[in-house]
Amino acid sequence: MTATMDSQQPYADTAYRSNRKQPDLSEPNQQSALFQKGWTMGPPLSNGRLSHVYPTGFLDTSTPKRLREYEEVEKRKGITELEERHTYHGRLDEEVLRYATLPKTSWILLWMRHGGRAIFLMLFPMFVLTLIFGWTQEPEDATFSEFFWDGVVPFFLLILFPLLLCWGVGAYIEKVFPNVVYKEPKGPLWELSRRTGQVTVFHHPEKSDKPGQVDAQAPFHEWNGYMLSLPDHQGNVWYRLVLVHKTQEWALPLNQLVAATTLREDVLAYWDLIRQYMDVTKPLPDIPLFEAYRYLDPTTAEHDEKKGRNAQYWRNMDDESYKTFQQDNMTKLKKYEWS
Repeated sequence: MTATMDSQQPYADTAYRSNRKQPDLSEPNQQSALFQKGWTMGPPLSNGRLSHVYPTGFLDTSTPKRLREYEEVEKRKGITELEERHTYHGRLDEEVLRYATLPKTSWILLWMRHGGRAIFLMLFPMFVLTLIFGWTQEPEDATFSEFFWDGVVPFFLLILFPLLLCWGVGAYIEKVFPNVVYKEPKGPLWELSRRTGQVTVFHHPEKSDKPGQVDAQAPFHEWNGYMLSLPDHQGNVWYRLVLVHKTQEWALPLNQLVAATTLREDVLAYWDLIRQYMDVTKPLPDIPLFEAYRYLDPTTAEHDEKKGRNAQYWRNMDDESYKTFQQDNMTKLKKYEWS
């Protein structure tokens, strides 16, 4: 079902409203036991009161400092994000949360540069220490020239030089040919629309011949949130948020915006953020990520006007105050009594 927008209405009739009783699904459950075992471990997450605490990843991604940096970039470009955002496959604003990923070739080039850099910087100090220690263990009659050519050069050429080469070539391509690295995605992966209330899963752009086309779509109230857990080899338990349709075999992992984490409260706060975002009877979550778009959302604009909220509350916040806010949020995150 595709929702349509009335130009006179800020939200579609299908927009999610928590104060509206939603009809029960009439269709029978079509989920197999195998699907349920893989995607619906435990009961669905609560749809009760909101916690108003936020996942730490969202607060780290967009900060007051970065808002100011984006503002400077926009001034240099002579165009605002609001003017060009509709060309993006990926969006996080007052209308949609839409995720798109770069093509495989882009990720290979990015990993070549940043992976080569990270591993080189990690190994180089070890290389220097090993070099110093190795020289102290050499026989007294050994020359440094022999030690250098027999021990140092092979190690450098076989391990460090390829990493340095990847770093250098990747950095050169990214700087000189940015369009080669940052290719336009073929299409988004998924979308949560606040304006229409629809949850949409698209055909995977790298695995399907139908990139950008809808694979599954249903109103938000037809989906449940689940917290999936998976232990690693060290015994740590990792958690992630997944939306699962109530009757169809449709599962949407949302770990792209908040990665799998060992802090289960992060996933619970993420679910609350999604619920508040989709609910047009409530303002947008008050975090830096949405500050530039608050006045464009009718419910949020009305809320902010009543509260007398400064439109640049986050943008004008100094770094120390924001760090205090993050610490307070973490404390509330851990102490909150999750239902």
